[in-house]
This record gives sequence, structure tokens and C-alpha cells, in this order.
Amino acid sequence: MLLCALAISLGSLIFKFYAVRDEFWTTTFWNFFGQALFGVILMLAAENRKQFSEMIHANAGALLSVNMANELINLGGNLGVRYTLLLAPLGVVQAISSTTSFFVLFFGVILSLFFPNLAREEISIGSLMQKIIATTLVIAGVLLISMQ
Repeated sequence: MLLCALAISLGSLIFKFYAVRDEFWTTTFWNFFGQALFGVILMLAAENRKQFSEMIHANAGALLSVNMANELINLGGNLGVRYTLLLAPLGVVQAISSTTSFFVLFFGVILSLFFPNLAREEISIGSLMQKIIATTLVIAGVLLISMQ
């Protein structure tokens, strides 16, 4: 997980460097091009192609509609965060972006309670307390960085 956080932070740093130096939309294009190229490389593995094909054949309509909605929401969020990198310090943007865990927990609990057929989140007392403590630590970190 630490390596993932490092990779995301490094990607944001590189994006900010080129977006400030060159131009936002050009840098965004090459960012998405790199992601697409990585996806193509992953699909070169026969096992990945097989799993992808089986998944599409099993639930094509539902899978594609949910995925399209998810990708549009993700695109809007990522473009917003990337644009904010031009306007604010990297550390502040990354810290505020890390509050995603709060929203994931909030929506996960709401969906589990009111729409359990759509999503399930482990909401036992022990599990919920662990998630609340972790989310509180993240929010406390954001507040500490924001106070400087």
C-alpha cells in the first residue's frame, strides 16, 4: 500500500511539473495515453484477455453501464484534482484528496444499510470502529497540513 501511495504521489508530482511547464490539456492527454498503453500491455497476457472476455459475455449490459458511469465520475474527479494541482501546493492537494476514504466509508455504510443488494460493507462494531479510527487519522492529517 505504501508503494501505491508513493506511485500516486510521484505521478502527481510529475504531472504538476509538466502541466505548469507546458500546458494542462497536453499533459492530461499524455497522462491518459500512458494509462491506455498500460491497459494494452496488461491485455497482452492471455489470462487477462480470457478473464475479460468471460466477464463481458456473462454480464455485458450491466457491466458496461456500471463501468461507464464509474469511469465518468472518476474522470471528473481526476480532472478536478489534476487541475487543482496547478492552483495549490502538491502536499495540500494530495492531503485533501486522501479524504476519499471518508466518502468511501460513508457511502459504503449507507449502501449497506439501505441498499444491501447493491453493495455490502462490513459494518460490525469492531470493523466499523477500525475504519472510523483510520478515517479520523486521515482527516486529522489533512487538518494538520491545512493549518500550516
